[in-house]
Amino acid sequence: MAGVGTSSRVDRIADAAARSSDVWARSLLELPERDGDELFGPVAGEVFADGVETIYEGYLVHHAPRGRAFAAPDREQALLLGDYLYATGLVQVCAAGDVEAIAALADLVSLAAHLRAEGGVIVDAELWLATARHLAGPRDNALFTAREALRSGDPTLLCALVSDADAFSPLQEHRRLMGDVR
Repeated sequence: MAGVGTSSRVDRIADAAARSSDVWARSLLELPERDGDELFGPVAGEVFADGVETIYEGYLVHHAPRGRAFAAPDREQALLLGDYLYATGLVQVCAAGDVEAIAALADLVSLAAHLRAEGGVIVDAELWLATARHLAGPRDNALFTAREALRSGDPTLLCALVSDADAFSPLQEHRRLMGDVR
C-alpha cells in the first residue's frame, strides 16, 4: 500500500481524477485508506503503464468491492467513475500511437467484464496479465489465441499462458482486490 508522503502511480492517477471533478474527488480515499499499488502497468512496460493502471482502476471501481484509491458511494457513481477512468486510460494509451494496443485493451475490458457477468470460472486476473505481457512484447499470437479460447468458453489455454509461480505475478493481488477466494 502507498504510505503517507509517497506518490505512487496509483496515487498520481487518483489525484489527477480528483482534480478533474469534484464528484470524483468525493469518492477518493484518503492516503491511509488506499489499498494496493500498481499491478499490471509494470508488466505492460513504461509506455503503457499509466494507461493500463488507469484502466485497471476503472475495472476495480466497476467490478471490485472498491478500487485501490476510490470508493464510490453508490453503483451509479461507480459506473460513471469507472467509465471516466477507462476513457482516461485509453487516451493515455493513444498517446503511444499503437492502435493494436488500444484494440487489445478494449478486448480485455470487454472480455473481463463478460467473464465477471457470467459468474463461472473467473480468470480475469490471467486475462489482465496476458494482455499486459502482450503489450510489452514481443507481440505474438498467444493473446489472440487466448482471447479466442475464452470466447469459445474454454479458459484452459489462457491459464496455461500465465502462472502464479512467475517471479512477478499480480494474480493473487488482483484476486484479493476483487474479493475472489481460490
